[in-house]
Amino acid sequence: MKEVEFRWKRERPEDFIVKEISEFPKDEEGPHYLYLLAKKNLTTKEVCSPLGLSYAGMKDKLAITFQKVSSPKFLGDFLKEERKGGWFTLKFLYKVRRKVKVGQLKGNRFAVNLKGLKVEEKECFINYYDTQRILGLEGNYRRGRELLLQMLTLKKLKRRLSWTQNFLIDSYLSYLWNESFGLYLKERFGGYLVREREATFFVPKAPLDEIKELPKFWPLLGYKKKLSVAESYYGELLEKEGFSLESFLNLLKKLGIKGDYRKTYLLIEPPKKVGDYLFFTLPKGAFATMYLKHLII
Repeated sequence: MKEVEFRWKRERPEDFIVKEISEFPKDEEGPHYLYLLAKKNLTTKEVCSPLGLSYAGMKDKLAITFQKVSSPKFLGDFLKEERKGGWFTLKFLYKVRRKVKVGQLKGNRFAVNLKGLKVEEKECFINYYDTQRILGLEGNYRRGRELLLQMLTLKKLKRRLSWTQNFLIDSYLSYLWNESFGLYLKERFGGYLVREREATFFVPKAPLDEIKELPKFWPLLGYKKKLSVAESYYGELLEKEGFSLESFLNLLKKLGIKGDYRKTYLLIEPPKKVGDYLFFTLPKGAFATMYLKHLII
């Protein structure tokens, strides 16, 4: 099968600009203060944790990003701070009744510097989790796998996981989603692999009508989600990973991990190209870099 290297590289924050799409009703009697957070070369957590801010979604570090956050106390009309080679600003918008919570966003608008690379128009792309989630800087999914293998040997498990444990397990479950759905696609379509670092993603070559015949959702493993057609693919994959499907689902039940359903493909409004920049909008949970993996020739 043909394999191509993903050639687009993010080299500076200006290469990747993100504006979150979210709405929060104004309430002058509300106990929370809504701010617009703009940042460069900092993660959302690096800014929000020290200030006690709540946010709807994590935004990339090597980027210029804009998102709404809430504070339980008034931090002033405008705040600017330089930190760790980056900066952030907070602009007060108005008061709200409830604090901002993770997931309370509709999507994101992107402006990406293509750096002279050519793109082909596509109406949809496969909604894989990208390397930021599955690899990170330290091989997140592998660390998540090792953590779960260790937990299988324990007689007693702590149901309450740390933030890091949750993050690593989520990374591994995302990896399994990618690989299991990739197996399903390879049985049905011709295509090619796109590689970034040690990760590969199968991109099917098929007309839109055939893509639309795919299941609209594919389960992310958890003890409460029905697997249906995905069961045999997960079973085959987990056996190679050192688990049985039954033992794996039992472990997730002990950890209280219910699972979820993720859209298998996304239909996209045509992007706009202005100079070297490509402008497009994606729903929440989708990765702009995965969209680029399907577009760049």
